[in-house]
Amino acid sequence: MKIVAIVGSLRAGSSSRSALCKAAEGARSAGATVELLDLRDLDLPLCDGRSDVSTYGPDVQRMHALVLGADALLVGSPEYHGSMTGALKNALDLLGEAPVRGKLVGLLAVARGDAGAMNTLNHLRHVFRWMGAWVLPTQVSVPRAKEAFAADGQPLRDGLADELAALGTETVRYAGLLAGGQA
Repeated sequence: MKIVAIVGSLRAGSSSRSALCKAAEGARSAGATVELLDLRDLDLPLCDGRSDVSTYGPDVQRMHALVLGADALLVGSPEYHGSMTGALKNALDLLGEAPVRGKLVGLLAVARGDAGAMNTLNHLRHVFRWMGAWVLPTQVSVPRAKEAFAADGQPLRDGLADELAALGTETVRYAGLLAGGQA
């Protein structure tokens, strides 16, 4: 089982990256290989609606091939003004539906405030369903993200590491079921 974990933040040391890395550990412990796709490492142009991926450059082609070859995705984003980051939305627009269709997607999001990142999770869920993906019902919203992780990215709150790891484990489990394998 191959999982691609997409980091939707461009900020170094982001809480969403820390959370996604913990979820990826859970996927690895469930037997999957995980490749981290960090958007800040890619030179992604703004999507202008072209359908030919090759016209957008090598990083878009690499992202497209990586997601196309995955069995499932883990996606994490901070909440910016009530939604996912523009960088993540642009990356999804550049991907298009083909590499995502029929894949299972596990979602997590982090927010500064007490309310968590439910708007971001709902928007991501809507976008991925529109792209033909199967979105895992389990999701993780991390409120007060600046207080949730240590400088080294380790979760500080009781139970948060387990919750994130469980998201990774469930992504592998249900992706296996979707592929017709054993649970």
